[in-house]
Amino acid sequence: MPNTQQIEKILSWIVKGGLLLVPFIPLIVTRSMYFPFITGKNFTFRILIELLAVFWIGLMALSPRFRPRISLLTVFYGLFIATLISATVLGLSPYKSLWSSFERMEGLFGHLHLFLYFLMLGSVFIAAKDWRLFFNVSIGVSAVTAMYAFVQLAGGAVIHQGGVRVDATFGNATYFAVYLLFHLFLLAIFFFQARENWLKGVYGALLVMEAVVLYYTASRGPLLGMLVGAVIFALVLSFLEKGRVRKIALGGVLVAVLIPVAFFFVKDTEFVRSSDTLGRFVNMLSDPAAAGRFTIWKMALEGWQERPVLGWGQESFIYIFSKYYDPSLWQNEPWFDRAHNVFLDWLTAGGILGLGTYLAIFGAGLFLCFRSFQKGRIDRFVFAGVFGLLSANFFQNLFVFDNLTSYLMFFAVLAWVHQSSSSVSVPQDKEISGGWHMPNMMVVFSVMLLAGVFAAYTVFTYNVKPIRAARSIINALKIAGGPDPAGKADAIQEELGRGIKLNTFGTTEAREQANQIGNSIFQNPAIADQDKRKYLAFVIEEIEKQRKDQPFDVRALAFISNAYLAAGRYGDTLAMVDEAMKISKRRQNFYFVAAEANLSGGQPNKAIEALRTAYELAPEYPEAIHNLAIVLIISGRVKEGEDLLEKHFGSRIVAEPKYVIAYRNIGDLEKVVRVWEKLVAANPGSAQYRAELGGAYFQIGRNKEAIAELQKAIELEPRFKDQGEKVIEQINAVTK
Repeated sequence: MPNTQQIEKILSWIVKGGLLLVPFIPLIVTRSMYFPFITGKNFTFRILIELLAVFWIGLMALSPRFRPRISLLTVFYGLFIATLISATVLGLSPYKSLWSSFERMEGLFGHLHLFLYFLMLGSVFIAAKDWRLFFNVSIGVSAVTAMYAFVQLAGGAVIHQGGVRVDATFGNATYFAVYLLFHLFLLAIFFFQARENWLKGVYGALLVMEAVVLYYTASRGPLLGMLVGAVIFALVLSFLEKGRVRKIALGGVLVAVLIPVAFFFVKDTEFVRSSDTLGRFVNMLSDPAAAGRFTIWKMALEGWQERPVLGWGQESFIYIFSKYYDPSLWQNEPWFDRAHNVFLDWLTAGGILGLGTYLAIFGAGLFLCFRSFQKGRIDRFVFAGVFGLLSANFFQNLFVFDNLTSYLMFFAVLAWVHQSSSSVSVPQDKEISGGWHMPNMMVVFSVMLLAGVFAAYTVFTYNVKPIRAARSIINALKIAGGPDPAGKADAIQEELGRGIKLNTFGTTEAREQANQIGNSIFQNPAIADQDKRKYLAFVIEEIEKQRKDQPFDVRALAFISNAYLAAGRYGDTLAMVDEAMKISKRRQNFYFVAAEANLSGGQPNKAIEALRTAYELAPEYPEAIHNLAIVLIISGRVKEGEDLLEKHFGSRIVAEPKYVIAYRNIGDLEKVVRVWEKLVAANPGSAQYRAELGGAYFQIGRNKEAIAELQKAIELEPRFKDQGEKVIEQINAVTK
């Protein structure tokens, strides 16, 4: 039977080996699960930490040197976690704060795993060579992602979020940029530390390569953070170094300062404006998405004042966003669940205590880094690099929010600082094992067995079951996107129902997807009406459950009001809209739904009243203008509707297909023609619009013009030939 020393060695290598797998997590993309760039990474991390914790518990029982040591970082990080627990229990929605969602995979549960990860790293990686190995593995993985980004730039692989901003295996350019930001500073540290020229060359080449890729992510926050961090790094080195290195550092500071100055003078040149990255900086303030951030920050501060001490709990920002919604945000995405500012996110999620303890973690990291340098436990390059890195991360956090990959790097660096600052002499083997006897080993194994049973339970209940739920959603989406309509609604319902019955935090996601998929089902003429009605009943039942489970979920109210509308239950639709407006009375979309319900329910004046309110909230919002004008026209108040169009668009007839329906509704075929003429003028290459214009000409007796437009449609779209020629024959027959 192996002795205590051998068992300790085996356990330590198991934990170390498991932690060395963590840097590979950014490469994971699980196409079989909903949110493939998020869920696979997070579930892998959680399962790995839960399993490693079993062996770590045994290791801690065997040897005091593998137990967490107290430092300012462990104290403040522990207080941060304690604050999150309190904020979760006392927050708006404890369940959601605990489990988060597939899109974010954060919440208290995620942060408990990160805390364990931090403690394990700081306890098990004791020697400097352990940390060098860990970060070199991570650098190797980052190099793989950077090379994949070059393949994306060359067109050999798709950019997953669309556009030209590379995202590698992250599915999001900003997430990728933050990940690269950490590695650029690690590369700089190892470059300066390297003594062999070949090794300097490797680190230098990787640094240049990843800096280029960071540029092509076109992520403004991380790029600005990189600039700030580089200045801090160079300044610290310039104080600590002499001679050549000091000159290089001061030169770096000068270059970093001159870059924004030079950019100011060349920002209007063709070269800058033709660059996707530089153009984003030029348009930073005028970009609606960027400008909207300032409005959202203001909303976050308003929300925090309601719950200043412990905040609303994690994953509750969407409620703040709805309650303090600013109508000017119509240009942005409809739902924000983050303030896009880490400090405001923690202020709203954890109150002043949450933000305070989070900032204390940063402060403790910087202080311990300085103390370790003073005591000679880290060299000047690590000291300057960590200062620059934490400064860069702090600055870019003003514009983005964290995710698993950024957390993994952040807490790994802090664990490195913590371990360096709390180094203790390593006892000799005889000191470690001398006092242990067989009864103690039996206790250790018993504790590990209990921990193993608990880990097995958590792996299955809190990971395997949600994984199955995530797969059920992706399977349903595949069915919805398939070509065969027969039995589609039943198959989707069965797949989503399977995920919902697992009763995990994925249930909310499955219900929301059931509602979203319903839109395509209801609009598909190939699906039988009875199947549509059955599916609609399923959606309503599940969204009603969601509303009861999470009464503050504004999204659920939006979904159920749309579902009631589709079912023709106009009274219920208006009741849900009224409930939603008690929370979010300045959100235009709720007025749009109320208007449609009133109009369909035979109350046009109430529909106009609702749409006029939406219009007055943001008179520049095109959809609000069009919706009001269309309902005015349908209601017979044509002049009033056209006056509105002329006021905003300079014409009483606009190129918008919705007005075709409006004018047909009141029997004004001449104006139907004028709308199609406007659309053809704006889209001369559209065969569909020309065919529609031809049909409209025929309806008012302008047969020659009808034939001419149909012939042009056939020229533009040869597949339209048979159908178009038949219509032309009919026109000719009538003309004769």
